[in-house]
Amino acid sequence: MSDVGRPNIPNGSEALRRDRDQARQQLGETVAELTGKFDIPGRVEDKAHETADAARHRVADAKQHAHETADAARHRVADAKQAARETAEQARAHAGHLVDRAAKAPEPVIHKGKQLVGAARMRPAPIAAAAVAGVVLFWWMRRRRA
Repeated sequence: MSDVGRPNIPNGSEALRRDRDQARQQLGETVAELTGKFDIPGRVEDKAHETADAARHRVADAKQHAHETADAARHRVADAKQAARETAEQARAHAGHLVDRAAKAPEPVIHKGKQLVGAARMRPAPIAAAAVAGVVLFWWMRRRRA
């Protein structure tokens, strides 16, 4: 018989060697995968690193937020201080204006004002009652108009 029309069939030992080498390679890959899955200390260490990194990022974000909030609060306090200074200055100016007007008032008006203040200090309860009565009367009149 001649080998001319036959396909080239490898001999049995060569096919067995190829199958063996392929099985070894697959077995090595499977062992490597299983080793990675069963490497509990390594996996725990990896997870610990991931958790620590995430915690560091959260801490950094919280610090940044705290700094931004503190800066905003400082600006609001500075603005409130400035507004308080301006309001105090306006009150001082207004009080000075009222003092000037009071100083220009005629003597009988000043004398009568001092008498009223003295009477109010001597009897605060009747003055307070009169003030409350005035407020109630004002409220009642406003209510009737509405």
